[in-house]
Amino acid sequence: MISGLPWGLALSSGVNTYLPLFLLALFARYGHLVHLSPRFEWLVSDQAVFILGVLSVLEVLAQKFPVLDNVWDFLHTFLRPLAGALAAGATLNSDRAFETLLAMVMGGTLAGAAHSAKSSLRLMSTTKSFGTANFILSLGEDAAVVTGALLSFYAPWVMLGIVILFVLLFALIGPRLLRTLSFNIRMVGAFFTWLWRTIRRARRPASLPESLLEMPPERLRSLNALLAPGEELLGALQGWKRSSRGPRRASLLLTSRRLLWIEHRLFRKPQVGEIDYRNLSLARFRNLVLFVKFDFLTRQNESHTLNLRKTHAAFGEMGVERIRELAGLPREAGGTAPAAESNLASVPR
Repeated sequence: MISGLPWGLALSSGVNTYLPLFLLALFARYGHLVHLSPRFEWLVSDQAVFILGVLSVLEVLAQKFPVLDNVWDFLHTFLRPLAGALAAGATLNSDRAFETLLAMVMGGTLAGAAHSAKSSLRLMSTTKSFGTANFILSLGEDAAVVTGALLSFYAPWVMLGIVILFVLLFALIGPRLLRTLSFNIRMVGAFFTWLWRTIRRARRPASLPESLLEMPPERLRSLNALLAPGEELLGALQGWKRSSRGPRRASLLLTSRRLLWIEHRLFRKPQVGEIDYRNLSLARFRNLVLFVKFDFLTRQNESHTLNLRKTHAAFGEMGVERIRELAGLPREAGGTAPAAESNLASVPR
């Protein structure tokens, strides 16, 4: 279990689901470097080699097109850990069921970690460069997967060192990557939900208070407890705040008197801040490709950004108009800008 072969292939499977298994099947069938565990000899069958070859070609091609590559990664979130588990179990030099199961769990975990790092990098490239850098990233990933597989076959001890280095780095930045991956998966899933609703011409929310129906009753009760006597809750925007440790869940409550900015913490009480409407100098709503940005700025130049799901775009649009009204910020000519444009409002000094 200390050889780099199972772990190198598992790590590579987190980047490309099928290519490492396809190369493993070819080397096991036509070479003498790799010997499969008896339980996994079906990998060298004609049917398995053909299917893995076709799927490898499809994945390599799919990773070359922006948005399609993100969809492919999203669909393979659970398949890549399975591929890593299969690669680790098939190349383990042991016939004991317990050792094989342990190796598969470790291989699946390693592949899942690699997948989270790769998917986070891909989605960041899509949002920052609008997918223009994804093709180059894909070529680098293909080269890394092939190199990793060849090192696993010919220099397993070198690959073992690479795997150990990856594990150490992931232990440092892994929590942030996992939060980022969770955020990205939610945003991509919400985008396709929004797209489906748009095609079906589903009903749009008619008023901001409908946003309160999106919240679980227990959370709504806890938020109502934050209100002062006579203060009315007008709406709530649920999203994520960017931070140095990855996206964190946050909520923005619109009340009749103020804005309440709530940062949710795991195993700790949420951090609550308030902003008086008269202290706002700018409010902005940006409907981007995969998600929605809700920005506002105070007169002390303190900025806050809330990233919303695409399905909550209507609430964000109504929310910024309501804030402008309560803060006395002027509206743009013609009302709210089209969804693909930015809405800006500011008060002169």
